[in-house]
Amino acid sequence: MKSTPEGRSLLVIGHPGHELRVYGWIGQTRPIVCILTDGSGSDGTPRLDKTLEILHESGAEIGPLCGELSDREIYEKILRHEYDPFDILCERLARLITARDIDLVVSDAIEGYNPVHDLCEALVRTGVGIARNANDADSNENADKKSNGTPRSIRHCTIPLMNDPRPATGSMEAAHHAIELTPLRFKQKLEAMRSYAASAGGILQEEVGDAFHNFGEQAFAREYLFAAAAPGQEPERRFSRQKPFYETYGEQKVAAGRYQSVIRFREHVLPILNHLRKKVSDTRADAQG
Repeated sequence: MKSTPEGRSLLVIGHPGHELRVYGWIGQTRPIVCILTDGSGSDGTPRLDKTLEILHESGAEIGPLCGELSDREIYEKILRHEYDPFDILCERLARLITARDIDLVVSDAIEGYNPVHDLCEALVRTGVGIARNANDADSNENADKKSNGTPRSIRHCTIPLMNDPRPATGSMEAAHHAIELTPLRFKQKLEAMRSYAASAGGILQEEVGDAFHNFGEQAFAREYLFAAAAPGQEPERRFSRQKPFYETYGEQKVAAGRYQSVIRFREHVLPILNHLRKKVSDTRADAQG
């Protein structure tokens, strides 16, 4: 197993609290961190302050995208098929990656649990693609090459949020980096997870409790960064055969009178993913033309 290589890193998460999955890596790497939403959920109570406290204590740098959208706002944009906000987000990420010479971008993984988590990976995928294309189009070698004369690479890795944080036994997982936590750092991570969950309450507390129950505390003693899927192997492709969890969950909430609408993969999320994919191909064509 390899630890994270040297280079400037960027972490992009959909909600505050996701940083806890890579608590040790953040303390080791001190990345720039961007957060898409304020984590206010359905009750409208933001949880950004606790995350910022953790990030500051870990030595991370808060990026220019920091909880500007509430969860309600981003869900409404998804339901209304509004592409412009997502265009702006990925373009801002691309500019940040280029301006700060980012080598590694880590994001939430697409798991079908929450549409914001899934769009986070897609937005980062797009931002990384645009930044790569911009590098290819740059004629000034000193601007896009390192001192050894090789082109600057930009890697994209993901972190699971609801699934087992470890590679599946015997699986042919994509290459990943592993970060082994010291006993002290592991203890601090568990304490931070419990404290954060207790202060947030509600569904987040349930999710942390479920994670410890399903995987065991020891599963979080080592952190993995999984290489993002190659084009044509995107994880969202499986939702053409099965409903993502958030769609089934939304149906239950609508039936119970809690939600007014269901965010559906085919109707709402897939069009955004296709739009973002086209942005990358368009910028690639511009770079080659």
